Amino acid sequence: MRLRKITNVDRDSLTSRYNPCHGSKEIITPPTLHDLARVSLVASVILSGITEASHANFATPPPAAKPSNRLLARLPKSVYRRLTARMQEVPLRTKQVLYKANAVMDYVYFPNRGVISAMTIMEDGKAIEVATIGNEGMAGLTAFIGGETSPNDVMVQVEGEAQRMPTAAFTKEARRDGPLRQLLILYHTAYQTQVSYAVACNGLHTIEKRCCRWLLMAQDRVGTGTVPLTHEFLSMMLGVRRSSLTDVLQPLQARGLIRNHGRGKITILDRRGLEAASCECYRRVQDEFARLFG
Repeated sequence: MRLRKITNVDRDSLTSRYNPCHGSKEIITPPTLHDLARVSLVASVILSGITEASHANFATPPPAAKPSNRLLARLPKSVYRRLTARMQEVPLRTKQVLYKANAVMDYVYFPNRGVISAMTIMEDGKAIEVATIGNEGMAGLTAFIGGETSPNDVMVQVEGEAQRMPTAAFTKEARRDGPLRQLLILYHTAYQTQVSYAVACNGLHTIEKRCCRWLLMAQDRVGTGTVPLTHEFLSMMLGVRRSSLTDVLQPLQARGLIRNHGRGKITILDRRGLEAASCECYRRVQDEFARLFG
């Protein structure tokens, strides 16, 4: 195709148009470089606004001002926001196994709601709880002190939600000498105190006192008067037969301390009375958490 040279007539036709209102041609002044720059600036502003609006609508929402997990809530906001970039909220389902003993931990969990139990299971299948975890702490603490595997079977007892974080990312953050590391040192001390008293309690105290202690710890983490808990789970936590558990719950109900619904629910009616019926272990662990965290 041959290119035709633009004549003066062609230029005139390009810079004029017919105006039907006047019945004559209207001269159009070609845009200058200044005009083009202004148009480009306006366009960029519009596109920038559209992009920001898109991000606001579709980006991951910012974390809550105050986390539901009390351990995370103690962190400075800047540190918490950095951690949430690697976190994902996931459901905690009843009977869900988070870790098997001696298995690698792929994630750590910071519960927002629910109850998690760390258990020791014998070769014959008998099990007993050694620690209870709720929104006051985390599951997978072993990763903080350098362990890659879980020393216990860890299972969800009461459903809820948790912030889940890859163990590798958590370990990298925990190695920093900062607020997270200092907080984890305190929680490790509190957690070990709970494990120590659980061992002493399981060996020295009656089933009734141990049951009262466990119901109090569960209510602390559930946050309501009614604890969704089956006799099967509670007997497993206490390391007793279900028939023995029934013999314990009936007197507590007769004294007006609890209501055993028999459908996987136990309501605490008299918390002060239940605390009085519990052993010293519940109070000692509570006092240690208060001493460490204020």
